[in-house]
Amino acid sequence: MWSNGGDEKNIATPETAGALQLLVDLVKDGSASKSVVNWGQADVNDQFKAGNAAMMINGPWQFPVLNDEKSLRYGVAPTPAPKPGATVVSPLGGETWTVPQTGNKARQQKAAKIVECLNSDDNQLLQAKQRQTVPTKTALQAKFVADQPAMATFSELVQTARARTGELGADWPKAATKIYTGEQAALTGQAPPLKALQQAQNG
Repeated sequence: MWSNGGDEKNIATPETAGALQLLVDLVKDGSASKSVVNWGQADVNDQFKAGNAAMMINGPWQFPVLNDEKSLRYGVAPTPAPKPGATVVSPLGGETWTVPQTGNKARQQKAAKIVECLNSDDNQLLQAKQRQTVPTKTALQAKFVADQPAMATFSELVQTARARTGELGADWPKAATKIYTGEQAALTGQAPPLKALQQAQNG
């Protein structure tokens, strides 16, 4: 959606409909299972691991599960952009460390020290390795990828990625509900993509 110029503030646009049409076409021509409408993230991973799906879109936190299957051989590639040379915009999740204004200066200072400690270079690299995520400090990317070569594609994608909550903050779940409602309607043939998104946006 984002790579095609769509936006979560209003999903009833030709850009978002174009992105959804791609998913509809993948299901229609058999490249993706009709069951994807009911799959969660773990289901996609399980189907891929079992050899029932030739590709999936997922995150690096799935590496340990995939690597448990010794006979499974796979590679990682970025999601293609809609047009050659266009920027791929992937979603970011994860955590945001904050120090709330509690009125207790001593506690706030201690909390700030914890956040500072967690965000040290060594701890960022350690956490990323243990959790199979990408460090947020761009200056650490080269060192991280040298130690974790399988993360190279994800490290590149982070450079142009966006936080899901970046625009809407706490209202992101409402937008996410509209997005998946529109997707489900289009994938099950209830409405063509643009109409399905219009109904979801205004519903």
